Amino acid sequence: MSQLEQQLGRDVPQMAIGASTQELAALIDAHLGELRPAQPAWRVADSPISGRGIFAVRDIAQGELLFRERTLLVGPTAHRGRNLRTCTQCYRQPAGEDSDAAALCTAGCGLPVCGDCVASPRHAVECQLFRKWQPKDPSRIDPRALRILSVVRCFFLNETQRKLLYAMQANADRYYMREVERAAECFEHFPREQDMLEYFYRTVCAFNTNAFESRCQVDGREVVARALFPLAGMLNHQCTPNAAHHFEDGETIVVTATERIPLGAEITMSYAKLLWSTLARKMFLGMTKHFMCQCPRCQDPTENGTYLSALFCREQGCKGLVIPVQTKTLQPDWRCLSCENVFPHAKMARYQDFALNTINNRINTCSVRDMIHFINELCPRFCPPSNYVLIEAKLNVIWRMTRLGAEQYTPDEIAIKDRYREEILAILHKLGAGECTLKKLINEEIQ
Repeated sequence: MSQLEQQLGRDVPQMAIGASTQELAALIDAHLGELRPAQPAWRVADSPISGRGIFAVRDIAQGELLFRERTLLVGPTAHRGRNLRTCTQCYRQPAGEDSDAAALCTAGCGLPVCGDCVASPRHAVECQLFRKWQPKDPSRIDPRALRILSVVRCFFLNETQRKLLYAMQANADRYYMREVERAAECFEHFPREQDMLEYFYRTVCAFNTNAFESRCQVDGREVVARALFPLAGMLNHQCTPNAAHHFEDGETIVVTATERIPLGAEITMSYAKLLWSTLARKMFLGMTKHFMCQCPRCQDPTENGTYLSALFCREQGCKGLVIPVQTKTLQPDWRCLSCENVFPHAKMARYQDFALNTINNRINTCSVRDMIHFINELCPRFCPPSNYVLIEAKLNVIWRMTRLGAEQYTPDEIAIKDRYREEILAILHKLGAGECTLKKLINEEIQ
């Protein structure tokens, strides 16, 4: 047991729900404020999928706006692979030289902040608090201290907002305690009081159970923040959901219906990427959300005839497709649809890993032109065109070409991009994904 766990006087517990469903619904209404529709098309209720969910109170049309919501808490993701110099208030990068010193607050709090936001009221209180805790090295941006900022902001919630935070589902995990411990290592005088540590830990659990990586464009570049949206966080998971979301900015989420939703149906979204294979989704959900999905798509080895999991048969002379025999476990046997030979999961997993690593290495190192050649000429030798890894590679080409603009490419390359787009749209149609966010992004209806 860690020192912080000992200080809390307990092992990592299961977090109890702190409000009834009716109380939670009232807190959600207060949180939405002026964004709450006069007559919402939904209500909060107990869910047969998990915990509480959101249900249609009338028939909802495809494409209908369900709600807009501002974040309750938000802060930097602070992933080491991302630029840590982004201002913690407005998400812009401070002008000047590309160094921690140019981005850091000059008062010594250790937080990156731009010149326009350094005197803002929100930064002033956060700066004061971090200086009180005394960063061990205020001359550099420490991702551990930066990541805890979104949690520390729970200090500045009002009473109603705190009740909402405590009413949210918060799955406990020993790993989440490490987030608090790592932050404590960055300061000379990090809080040690039991009630304060408990509040931090409870907030970390709520974040990791419900948070979104909100994405927005600031000064022409993508910014990713860790944001807690209490209402959107109650949308339960389905691998082919009936709702989708996008972000107006780093602190506002928009949720719309991707298909017609009948009265009484639960409104759902996907926690995983729509075009991942069943095994990839199950592994992701198990590791990050601690549950195994059993939705209709997960129980169909063909995934509505898309064959996103399919690999080539390993039997000599056979070029048939091999798919999992069943999908209730993470290590199923695989059967060829042509010769009907059965292969152990370990063998097919090595084959899938080879395809994944080969294609991802090319994505990370190749130009768009080289990537198109690789997809069209080399991939068919070892990977079926329906396999999700190859679909992800085609998506990567679409995103890169869209970002750089059509003028950078030949008519033949533009035609290939259009073909990739039509192939992916056909897969989304087979999955029944409706007017999902991915479809809108591919069609450039939203940015």
